[in-house]
Amino acid sequence: MHIVIIADSLDTQNAGVYFYTKNLIETILKLDNKNTYTFIHQKENPFFNNKTHVIVPRIKAIRGHDTYRKLFKFNSIFKKLKPDIVLETCHIGPFHTPKGTKRATIIHDLTPIIFPHLHRINSVIVHKLAMKSVFKNADLLLTPSENTKRDILHLYKTNAKIEVIHEGIPTPNLKATEPTKTGLPQIKTPYLLYLGTIEPRKNLDVLVDTFLELKKSHKIPYKLVLAGGIGWKIKPLLNRLKNHQKDIILTGYISEEQKASLYKHADIFIYPSLYEGFGLPPLEAMSYGVPVICSTGGSLKEIFENHALMFEPNDKETLKKHILSLINNPQERTALIEKGTAYSKTFTWEKTAKKVIESFENLI
Repeated sequence: MHIVIIADSLDTQNAGVYFYTKNLIETILKLDNKNTYTFIHQKENPFFNNKTHVIVPRIKAIRGHDTYRKLFKFNSIFKKLKPDIVLETCHIGPFHTPKGTKRATIIHDLTPIIFPHLHRINSVIVHKLAMKSVFKNADLLLTPSENTKRDILHLYKTNAKIEVIHEGIPTPNLKATEPTKTGLPQIKTPYLLYLGTIEPRKNLDVLVDTFLELKKSHKIPYKLVLAGGIGWKIKPLLNRLKNHQKDIILTGYISEEQKASLYKHADIFIYPSLYEGFGLPPLEAMSYGVPVICSTGGSLKEIFENHALMFEPNDKETLKKHILSLINNPQERTALIEKGTAYSKTFTWEKTAKKVIESFENLI
């Protein structure tokens, strides 16, 4: 079986979809010596060295160049490659595949459709224009949660088979040194940690409000670290944080070494997101032995309800209660760490990749 995987995110992103695609490809190639794989992407990238790949550059002179590229430039390549399956790793595609080629798409979440005001306008427009066609023509849809599957079935008509396959997490680096030795000199313990893109959907205003109120009312001896790349529609929050630089630290984009260090030495991990299709960071934090407080947004309740302290996304009082409980109650803290660590070990990229390969074989 010949499978073509569209892997643009490995050239253009450095957040969630990038890590998903990278880990999935690496693990599939390690496990599957029966099928052949070709990767389509946008520009020179050492990740694809020693892999069969085709570079299809963006045509920047054309408005909507990425969609144009997928709609029209891929067609001739698919005809030459004659794949059995084409997999789009992020929502938009595949289009115009040869007769007999199966179309598979990974739908991480539908937040540009459900929460358009939290996304960039170009992303919202592309999703609204393309998704109906994607679902109509797909043979296989892969989603990371039952919640995302329900969203698909509620919002669209599709005859595709929908497979729920949880994401995996990498092996934690439990020997990671403290942040001050990884190029983050301003981060000293103890601290509360959020890790992810800094964008409106992550609901960081609620976390910041809660933290500042606890600093004022309970004098908690913690800093708050917001780690991750700066996203979109976030200027009001950034302006607000200028007045709290002593207590709230924005790291900007972090390396894998820094990420491991931040997880390893955090006191509590807090994920207040309004909506997630899955939620890798809380699982990663659990794997480092960090207790997790997590909102119920989107799939987060489904994935974490019995293994983290949960709160409704706008419920600051419950979030406060959970933070104080983990600070003041060592027994609860220890029990939550043990529960989370054991749970995180059930999510591996090997398990994810095996199920994806199975879904390809069942499709053919």
